[in-house]
Amino acid sequence: MKTGTILLAAGNSSRLGKPKQLIKYKGNTLLQSITDIALSATQGPVIVVEGHKNYPLTSHPRLKKVVNLDWKKGMGSSLKLGLKMLMENDLPDQVLVLLSDQPMVGTELIQDLLDAKANSRLPIAASYYHNTPGVPAIFDKSVLDKLEAMPDEEGAKKILMSNPELVALVNFEAGKIDIDTPSDLIALKKSDWGHFDS
Repeated sequence: MKTGTILLAAGNSSRLGKPKQLIKYKGNTLLQSITDIALSATQGPVIVVEGHKNYPLTSHPRLKKVVNLDWKKGMGSSLKLGLKMLMENDLPDQVLVLLSDQPMVGTELIQDLLDAKANSRLPIAASYYHNTPGVPAIFDKSVLDKLEAMPDEEGAKKILMSNPELVALVNFEAGKIDIDTPSDLIALKKSDWGHFDS
């Protein structure tokens, strides 16, 4: 199955005080790292949705960037814009949704999600952490109307929680590791997870 990816990177990192997308991790920025992972783990187009700023990324024939001028409206607006771009460029069989502030996401998790969706024959596969489903998640094209209909201020998590019978879950304990505040970054640098350069 052809998998398209929407990578959400439009926020302004207000709580962190600097763009989380540019934090260095394992020699790359967080955004470049997760972009490379998406390109490695899938064969379809990867759409990076920016908003607050434009970020440097290594060019790739399957990589496209789009700017959400309405990024302040919320994550849902960015997700729907990314989906529109995928639809305009030959709609894939399924859509992977990624965030730019989850440094523990790797190709293995994405493969686990792909396998869980295929083996369960359910239309959605989602990561499971903090005792709740979340992204990264994969949505079959048969349920993309749910993404299209979401309010601008909401994210994919609301869909996952509202439709548990449609979702195959993949345990991802490290999903609770994200970077929203300066204290999050300090804790990560001091932890066993830390591979941060700045």
